[in-house]
Parts: sequence; C-alpha cells; structure tokens
Amino acid sequence: MLAVHTAQPAASSPPLPSAGFGVYVHFPWCERKCPYCDFLSVPVTERVVQAGPYTEAVLGELDLRAASLSAHPLRTIFVGGGTPSLWDPVELRRVLTAIRARFPTEDALEVTVECNPSSFDERVAEGLLAAGVNRISLGVQSLSDDRLRFLGRVHDTAEALAAVQRALRTGFERVSADLIFGVAGQTPGEAADEARRLAGLGLTHLSAYALTIEPGTRFGERARRGRLPLLSDDVVAECFTAIEEALEGAGFAHYEISNYAHPGAEARHNLGYWRGAPYLGLGVGAFGTLPATHGALRYRNTPNLDRYLGFASRPTAALDRVGPLVASVEPLAPPTLLSERLMLGLRLAEGIDTAELERTLGVPVLTRARERAIERWTTRGALVRDGSRLRLDKRHFLLADAVIRDLV
Repeated sequence: MLAVHTAQPAASSPPLPSAGFGVYVHFPWCERKCPYCDFLSVPVTERVVQAGPYTEAVLGELDLRAASLSAHPLRTIFVGGGTPSLWDPVELRRVLTAIRARFPTEDALEVTVECNPSSFDERVAEGLLAAGVNRISLGVQSLSDDRLRFLGRVHDTAEALAAVQRALRTGFERVSADLIFGVAGQTPGEAADEARRLAGLGLTHLSAYALTIEPGTRFGERARRGRLPLLSDDVVAECFTAIEEALEGAGFAHYEISNYAHPGAEARHNLGYWRGAPYLGLGVGAFGTLPATHGALRYRNTPNLDRYLGFASRPTAALDRVGPLVASVEPLAPPTLLSERLMLGLRLAEGIDTAELERTLGVPVLTRARERAIERWTTRGALVRDGSRLRLDKRHFLLADAVIRDLV
C-alpha cells in the first residue's frame, strides 16, 4: 500500500506532466478466469460478450470525460482486460477512431492492444491493424504446456508461437509478449530458455513477471490452505537473473524491473505510468489520474458491468450521468504523488531526477530521513547517485522493494 500523507499541498503548478497523456480502455470479457488473476474480468461462460452495447458505453464515457484533457496531446492508447482480442475489431475501431478525433495526437501515437494467443486469429489480427493498432502485447505466459495448464491458460505452446508469428507477419510495428516465471517445478535454465526462444522469434519487447499469489484468487485460496506448490524465493530470484542474462545476451535492454526492450521499443504507455504522466481511464472498473490545480485526482469507474452498460442510455444531463460511472475519487496531494513517483520511478533503470521532482511537485524530496536512507543504500551499492539523479544499480534490482520502502 502507498503511504498516505496529510500535509497541505504547496501552491505550485500541476505536478503531473502536461506535455502529453495516455488513454487506457478496459475490456472485461475473457475466455476463462485464470487462477492467478485478480483483474476485473468476466468469463464468456458466465456472460456473453456484448460488444456493441459496451462500445456505446465507452463512447458515452469518452464524451463525458474528454474535456478534462482536451488541451493536452495524446501520446498513447492501451486497450487491456480481460481479453481485448475478444472485442470485435470493427467495434474497437469505433472507439479508437473516436479517441483520436477528440485530442491532438502525436505523429508517433502508440496504440497497444492486449491479445491472448487463443483468440488472436487472422481476422482479429487484420482487423486490429486496420483499426490503427501498431503494437500488440501477447499473453504468452509460458512455452511449456504443463506450466500453461497449471496457470489455467486456454492456449498451448504451439498456439502461442503461432500467435507471435502471426503478429509479426501481419505487420504490426512492435510486438511484445508476457512471460510468467517462478512457477512450481521451473528451473532457472528453463526460464532462460523460454525468454531466449521468444526473443529469437523477432519480438522487440518482452515482459517477465514472477508469479504472485493474490488474495481472492483461486491460487490465493489454495495457498491459504497450503495446497499450492511454490518455488522458494531463492529459486525465483535465480529465474529472474537467468532471464535477464538471456535477454541482454539477445540485445534487449533491461529498462524496468519486469520489462526488456530493443532500443526505442520500450512500452511508451507504461513509461507514462512510471514517469507520472496523466491518463484517462475508460471502461468498467478503469482507473484514471487527471491533473488538478494542486496535485491530481484519481478516479475508479464502477466495477459493476450492468451499471456501466446502463449509464450511456440515461436521458439525463451530462453531470448527472457521470454519477453511476464512479466508484471512487481520491484527491492526490503532492506528498502522496511524491511517494508514488519514488515507488514507480525507481523501478526504471533511468531512475528519478530528484531536482525535477521537487520543482514539479513543490515539496521537498531530499528530507533528512531520506538522505539517511539514500546513504545506507548507496553504501551497499544498491543505489547510484549521479548529481540529482537517483537510480537502482541494475545488479540490485531484486532489492527494489526494500529500497523503495525505505525511501517512501
């Protein structure tokens, strides 16, 4: 959990970067709920995909929210889920076209859609390309059929490899894949082999996440009962290092703790999150963070799909219609934003610029307590200080949580 600071915000300009922003669109439907997943998702076995009504609801929400960022250039669009490759590309195209029409956009606008191998067929691939999508993120997760079954995935290894090749063949500018490591029975050598094999297909980006067990998931319940086989922390750390060595050997830069890319192929949308850029969240359960006069405003849309689908058809004034959308609103004062910037920015290999943070947030960054913490970690070699820039030494990425806790 992030620390909540109650200090009064300083009188300063909005602390979130105003040069550009991103849009996140959430699509909730999936083929089957994975046992480790704690995202908002609705299996198609429980509720049929309502692509048309959902599109109309997202377009209606866009109408209500667009004014909050209408003067800012749009840098990125990211469609996540759920499984957005289940969204009819014709309907998704309507949403992407409307978003682009609402804001000034950069020439190099990044448009990413998450896809699962099992639903990423030729029709979907061609439809997404025609809709203006230029980056595909594939939920491969593993190249072992046994581990895929353990993770509850619908696809097998052959489908995963075919999906990567299909994305590259279709002509998307950039293709990324997700891997989950640290699964019971996996060795560091196997983790490295999977990463190396994917890199060899021609991907420009790869995300590698350690399996985490979240409360409220099926894995969480099994772990609570002592019925979930898990790797030791030491072996998980060895898998992390093995993947890093394999990908760096294949020409990838380790630019964020869980992310690797060829130079220039970093995930621009996620870089915006990590660097503190504002973003507009659209869709059921979506989060957004908008600039405010003295800080920022974070909101979360209702997680109730029926309520979300129903709001767009209400013949009420715009200000009244926004009510059913919102589940929570949280003002973020500059001290809270600073905690978040430290937590997220230090995940990046580039680190943070403390002088720039102090200028934009209007609050002191290098307090006496933080200076002491920085000294402790620089002495150990985990932190590197270069003028006003502070970053984790790449050899100590595994200490990130401890370092960040100390600074936040």
